[in-house]
Amino acid sequence: MKNKKILIIQTAFLGDVILALPMAQTIKNHLPEAEIDFLCIPSTSSVLKDHPALHAVIEYDKKGGDKLDKFIEVLNEIREVEYDIVICPHRFFRSALLTYYSESKIRIGFEENSLAFLLTNKVKYIKDKHEIFRNLELVKQIPGLEYDENKVSLKPELYPTVEQKEKVRHLAGRSNLISFAPCSKWYTKQLPAEKSQEIILSLINKGYNVALLGSDADINYCNELEKKVKDDSLINLCGKTNPLESYEVMTHSKALITADSAAQHLGAASGIPIVLVYGSTDISFGFYPLTPKYKIAEINTLDCRPCTDHGRDKCPLGHFKCMYDLNAGKITELLEGLI
Repeated sequence: MKNKKILIIQTAFLGDVILALPMAQTIKNHLPEAEIDFLCIPSTSSVLKDHPALHAVIEYDKKGGDKLDKFIEVLNEIREVEYDIVICPHRFFRSALLTYYSESKIRIGFEENSLAFLLTNKVKYIKDKHEIFRNLELVKQIPGLEYDENKVSLKPELYPTVEQKEKVRHLAGRSNLISFAPCSKWYTKQLPAEKSQEIILSLINKGYNVALLGSDADINYCNELEKKVKDDSLINLCGKTNPLESYEVMTHSKALITADSAAQHLGAASGIPIVLVYGSTDISFGFYPLTPKYKIAEINTLDCRPCTDHGRDKCPLGHFKCMYDLNAGKITELLEGLI
């Protein structure tokens, strides 16, 4: 098993990539001489920068241009390396094809993979088990690896550069700083802007400073919030920090309030207390902070929840009570109970 070449394929969202890191870390702990590469989409690759468990990061741009040409290009790149083992926690079609056509003799994934019959080693995808533990079941399928719980690395490790740390260092002087990440790619996982405003004002009234975090796609949402709040205690960093810089902001914060998005996994990696706000999703899908200090804010009296395991573009019933009925004051109380 000494110099095995291993590829992890996870071409889903940023949170999924972060939750796949414990696989790489655990494999490296068991097989220090293995070369572990990671294939992901360009928008998630920055979070893997300078990770000591990884030998190389391969970017696969699935969007735009000629999709077949891009697929063939990245497949050729994979084949050139001649991987001994390919592990694919991503359960969808293109990732499954890359796994199969990699020509690796050992192809590991979930039974629920869309092309599971092309895998050599399969494990059951247990829906309510945390994603990190689900992924680690794949590691156990590596032939010859003697799985040792003492060598398991559960917390994703992230490595901001000196420049990235310096970029947000000014926040270290802010007392009672709370990171707030209200946005999501999916409407039904994202806090309505009015509710976010209530939460921010509740925090400010209690003497907190608030660092507003989000991606480029969330800039309009966060800029409107900034205009409505009109208070120097709100620092709008949306679109101004990449994932590792947002992670670094969190390390300067007392706690994080976040929608069910990648931000919760950045927060868990940073080790700070987390209030996770669930809308259409809930804890039963295995995506929650794997940390001892977290609370969940949700409306658990609605028969329509959870309405999806992934997120929707609109509330299927039109009322979106899972978010609109949340009490901003109670969310602040949950946070204060943690810190």
